[in-house]
Amino acid sequence: MDLKKCIVYFLTCIVMLAFHPCTGQQPLSLQQMLQAMSSNYELLKRESSLVQSRQAAAKATRFDRLPQLNAMLQATVNSVNNQEGAYQSYGMIPSVVSGVRTQSNLGAVGGDAAVLDLNWEAVNFGEYKAREDLAKSDLQVQMNSLASTQYDLEGYASAYYIELIRQYELQNVQQDNVKRLQQLKTTIDALVRSGVRSGVDSAVASAELSKSIIELYQAQKNLSQTKVQLANLTGLNLGQLNPDTSAEKKVNVEGTAFTFSINTDTMHHPYINLYSSVYDQTRARLQLEKRSYYPKVFVDADAWARGSSLNNSDQYNSDLARGYAPSRFNYLVGLTMTYNLFNIAHKRLNSNIYKFQSEAALHNLQNEKDNLNSSVQQALLEKDFQFNRLVETRHQLDAATSAYTQQLSLYTNGLSSIIDLNTAQEYYIQAQRDYVEAGVGLMKGVINYTLVTNTFTTLLQTIKL
Repeated sequence: MDLKKCIVYFLTCIVMLAFHPCTGQQPLSLQQMLQAMSSNYELLKRESSLVQSRQAAAKATRFDRLPQLNAMLQATVNSVNNQEGAYQSYGMIPSVVSGVRTQSNLGAVGGDAAVLDLNWEAVNFGEYKAREDLAKSDLQVQMNSLASTQYDLEGYASAYYIELIRQYELQNVQQDNVKRLQQLKTTIDALVRSGVRSGVDSAVASAELSKSIIELYQAQKNLSQTKVQLANLTGLNLGQLNPDTSAEKKVNVEGTAFTFSINTDTMHHPYINLYSSVYDQTRARLQLEKRSYYPKVFVDADAWARGSSLNNSDQYNSDLARGYAPSRFNYLVGLTMTYNLFNIAHKRLNSNIYKFQSEAALHNLQNEKDNLNSSVQQALLEKDFQFNRLVETRHQLDAATSAYTQQLSLYTNGLSSIIDLNTAQEYYIQAQRDYVEAGVGLMKGVINYTLVTNTFTTLLQTIKL
């Protein structure tokens, strides 16, 4: 064997070893990939945190009914030099005692005030409940958003898993091709040495083997790139990303049968649930807007104490500290009803904003239902097409295998040329690749059909992917 043949043989052995699957590695199931992606997918973590935020907001809203109980203690040094007349203080102290005298006096007065104020919005004609309903609808929207993100993740994981299987099987096809060409070259070399075939045939075989090795390198690169992408999404190392080769058969046989036996559940599809909850949210916001313009009934209760170094005879005490001992006590209990007479106009104008938002959300919901129904029909057509394609591709592969076998027999018996053998071989390799693509296509069609019909989880549990 010359140097060139030794080099080709050496490279072939290296490639075969590089692509030979390690039998000690456990195959990765689709469910395991989904679990890994769920724990590593940042968008899913974000949605989960937002759900917890909405849960906290809904819990906080339930405590809006609590009254306000405010306490104040104040010590001052000031003048008492007021004029007659009422004014609105906008403060906590319910009333102000004024010292009115005939001429200005800027003498200092020590004093204090202690106030305990209770203000409770006891009745607002349904606004409390409207707030709670809106908080619940906000929570439901966020929970459905999390579910739709999980649904999208299932689609991403399935697509990557199918691509991993596709690249793995295409690599196996090319690996078998390298092995077959190596054996064929050995046979041709023997025929050349015996004088049955010319040296040209050996050169052609060497060229085809080198071409096949290059294609195997390409398949190696494609598979490695897919694994790198999956490692980034799942957090798994490259050694764990070995697909379960039985998954394709399970999906194409058991999964296809599963699609004929299930009842579709598009009414509870994650996207439908999300748009439906958004519509409910807009209706809850409209209801809250209407309730916010209703009258409000408050329970008011106040108790306060005052102290002052200015006595009842209008005499200034030089000991300002005497004013810090409370000397007068008062209380107030009452009901207050408030209503802005312009609320009728505000309610009509502002409610229209949320009314039209609610109508828009309803249109979005109906549009999503129409899109989903269309997607179901398209997925069904695609699944049936891929099934028929796989059946015919199986016939194509059987015919190409038979043609190559016959052409190889003719060639070894000197009844055909190397060109005829290469042509038959190319048909055979192409048929193998087409069969891989058809099998992966049917797998993709079945899984996509279960995704749009909201039966994907049931499929995983039924056929144990």
